[in-house]
Amino acid sequence: MAEILVAYYSRSGNTRKVAEAFAEGVKEEGVDVVLKKVEDVQVKELLEYDGIALGSPIYHGQMAAPVKKLIDDSIKVSQKLEGKVGVAFTSSERYGCGGETTVLGILEAL
Repeated sequence: MAEILVAYYSRSGNTRKVAEAFAEGVKEEGVDVVLKKVEDVQVKELLEYDGIALGSPIYHGQMAAPVKKLIDDSIKVSQKLEGKVGVAFTSSERYGCGGETTVLGILEAL
């Protein structure tokens, strides 16, 4: 059975709520899910999953530093991650504050 990692950074709790809702929806489709804070994810652990979903609040149209750190650290295993499914999600308190660029930044890195 497929297993995906849903990793998120959340300072206010909003991105955590989105991550939990996303994980619950994936579980309803019969896929195993591991939900973790990005700070608790080890780079080698990324190899264990069929898919990786990363969530971040929006900071000036960019992902949060802990999410970027995980992505940067994963360069060590990046070739072994090819072919995995990647998903990005964000949260914000208002519209038009860079959600699109944040999602694109995460997707480009994935």
